Amino acid sequence: MAYLKRKPRTLADGTEQVYWYRCEAYRDEKGRSRERVLEYLGTNPHQRTFPLDPSLARKVAAIVAEPVSPTEAMGKLKDLGLDVPFRPRQLMLLNNPPLRRLALRVE
Repeated sequence: MAYLKRKPRTLADGTEQVYWYRCEAYRDEKGRSRERVLEYLGTNPHQRTFPLDPSLARKVAAIVAEPVSPTEAMGKLKDLGLDVPFRPRQLMLLNNPPLRRLALRVE
């Protein structure tokens, strides 16, 4: 079973930054309890960025452009193959022109 793990770190300027990980517990061959990191979530556990290819980006842009409820948006994204594990509050389509990379940011 997966869970969120919070790791606070003190930066050089003295401020504290919190990093989030999705982890799971398991037992090793000797029966000891261990922890495995499944995914690094960055500084906000409720924000994900999905890379998109241009054909998928057109379909996602149609979803982002229309006013839909979070539940409907989550269902439509799941139909496109983008599994969002939480109810989205905001969808943003990102475009990095020099790198020509398209991405969907879900908060």
